[in-house]
Amino acid sequence: MRGHIAEKNGRYYIVVDVGRDHKNRRKQKWFSGYRTKKDAENDLPRILMELKKGYTEPEGVTFEEYLKEWLRRKRQNVTYGTYKHYKSYTNNHIIPGLGRWKIKDLDHDLVDSFIDEIKDKDDISQRTKIHIYTILSSALKDGKRAGIKQGIMDDIKAPKKERRELEYWTRSEVQKFIKHLNSKNHRLPIMLALATGMRYGEIAGLRWSRVDFEKKTISVTHQLKIEEVDGKPKWIISPELKTETSYRTIQIDDDTIQMLKEHKKQQEKDKLQVGPDYLDLDLVCATTIGDSIKPTYLRTVMRRTCKKAGVKLISFHGLRHTHATLLLSDGVHPKIVQERLGHRSIETTLDTYSHVVPGIQEIAATSIQKALHSKGEKEDKQKERTTINNVVPFVKK
Repeated sequence: MRGHIAEKNGRYYIVVDVGRDHKNRRKQKWFSGYRTKKDAENDLPRILMELKKGYTEPEGVTFEEYLKEWLRRKRQNVTYGTYKHYKSYTNNHIIPGLGRWKIKDLDHDLVDSFIDEIKDKDDISQRTKIHIYTILSSALKDGKRAGIKQGIMDDIKAPKKERRELEYWTRSEVQKFIKHLNSKNHRLPIMLALATGMRYGEIAGLRWSRVDFEKKTISVTHQLKIEEVDGKPKWIISPELKTETSYRTIQIDDDTIQMLKEHKKQQEKDKLQVGPDYLDLDLVCATTIGDSIKPTYLRTVMRRTCKKAGVKLISFHGLRHTHATLLLSDGVHPKIVQERLGHRSIETTLDTYSHVVPGIQEIAATSIQKALHSKGEKEDKQKERTTINNVVPFVKK
């Protein structure tokens, strides 16, 4: 067993080789808490000896030191965005509240007191309180091998979830907005969100190779996301989507197909005009030079167009909610909506859009009334509503 000293961000660590994994890759364990290189060198023999016997964390390790090591390990197993999320809540809330305590002293009462204090804070949202609770629970559970008592979070109730008001437009608001949406490159991603319910990352990462003009479908297989590359955040096209059900094929309407064809022709003109400097990434939604469209630009266009159209401002994600709400209120089966959105289950769809359920019930009642009480009158012939061909009536040129 071998070990060495490493320096990172002004702190010193003992790094010990602890064997190989099933692919014969070297496994290492890092030990933190040293202010000087000499302190780490002096403690190295003891760490090596204890590892040979069966290691337990030294009693003097603070929860802050443990959390920083926990975050380092977490970075290897989660996406960059999730890691930044964990790091922010840990550094801004958990470490200031519990970091000074030794891990051997952490117990139910200390953590319960901390969570009670978090619950009583008026300057942070309920959503933030829930994130703090969830991340702390995960860190404590993962600390068994480090000597953290297990079951600390037992009987500590999580902050109550608040019912968030969904952002969405009515059909009338959609029409008003579209009439004022004139941005050359930013019109398409917004229209695709309304017509398909796709997430921002899925639209920004959509390639032409995933658009089938003959079958009138879009295959969701990639997304634009931020990842850490060479120690710096960078936008990349990733094949990793949010969940397994996020990989899906969405049927699109004739107007959207026509809009995509016209946009493709415009892109070809841009390529010729820009020449060799054009970034040909095969992206459906791209800037004039072929680069990916970042959310900042879309937010600006949304804000400006909402003001012109005189409709309430919603986020880009609100377009996804608008798509689902329009479908459900128009009588489309929730299972179809679930599949279009890529939700894990139909329960998620129904729970998220419970505000539309009363309308669905009314449609069902009217439908059964016609079947049972037509009194011999000629029944209206209604088209089956299993597609969204006219769910969002686009304004034609």
